Amino acid sequence: MPRVEQTDWLETFVAVIDHGSFSEAGRALHRAQSRVSTHVAALERALGGTLVDRSHRPIGPTELGTAFLPHARAVLAALERGAEAVDAWSGSPRGRVVIGCHPSVSAGFLPQVLADLHLAHPHLRVELTEHTTPDLASGIAAGRFNIAIHSWVGDPPPDELRTEHLWTERFVAIVPPGHVVMDQVVEDPDDHAQQGSGEPRAVMLPPDALDGPPLVAVARPGAHIDPDTGSALRAWGLEIPVAWQSEQPQTVVNLVRAGLGIGVLNSLAASVSDTHGVHVVPVGTMGAGRKVVATRDRRTESSPSIDAVFSAILEGAPPDGVRPAPSSQGRSAP
Repeated sequence: MPRVEQTDWLETFVAVIDHGSFSEAGRALHRAQSRVSTHVAALERALGGTLVDRSHRPIGPTELGTAFLPHARAVLAALERGAEAVDAWSGSPRGRVVIGCHPSVSAGFLPQVLADLHLAHPHLRVELTEHTTPDLASGIAAGRFNIAIHSWVGDPPPDELRTEHLWTERFVAIVPPGHVVMDQVVEDPDDHAQQGSGEPRAVMLPPDALDGPPLVAVARPGAHIDPDTGSALRAWGLEIPVAWQSEQPQTVVNLVRAGLGIGVLNSLAASVSDTHGVHVVPVGTMGAGRKVVATRDRRTESSPSIDAVFSAILEGAPPDGVRPAPSSQGRSAP
């Protein structure tokens, strides 16, 4: 029977597969790359076969690695549950919880949530990993994250996922100064300022104003456009090819600032970016905006640590400028 002498080997192997490289796994685990390589090699010797295909980038599991991966995850999860059972006696969860989310969520929503959580549960270990919508959806199903916070596009969530609506936010256009598209702004129907109050009425861009200038948007390499923005464009009846793309909202803003086109972002991504020197104008209505949800997998065994983090997310104050999910509807999935 193979002898796996250290659970660190399992943790390292899972991290290598999840991150697609030895160096990224080392950064995630705060281990030197040489230590990561040593752990994987030791595990392969113990099992008598190659677990990691090192011939491609990003690296992935071999057939043997694919067969072993769910068992490695199960062992680590069992150890985590054992630690949780011990911690239950002290009344203070001490487990590790991984949250996958968009960069805008980790910057614009989670800091205060985690600060409040830390006060209540100082021994909890929470790790954040940032991805685009497709990677978040696949990551929660594959067990790479305990919780995902992401936009919801498409059909209702499957029964195996518990998905709770957090808020809805508008899309915004990022427009360089002096661009003629600003001549098309109209009064914003979602602005609730009282007439005669002296406050200037807010403006918005009709979606069809985007049809013409080069489009700058979030997209993965080789992909047409991020599903969030693509869904909005389809809802607006627009088919606009992406002229410039990046996975980072700040780069989208910088490309617009350089005069390469008009950007489209969700409002939270724009709010956590440096938008000095450009116009940030709502596009469309709040009702046609991006729905943000928190998701966990019902198939995995729960723990006090995951429960505490998930509850903190549901109870956290939504970012400014969004429409919170109606609490009267029990935060049901959109």
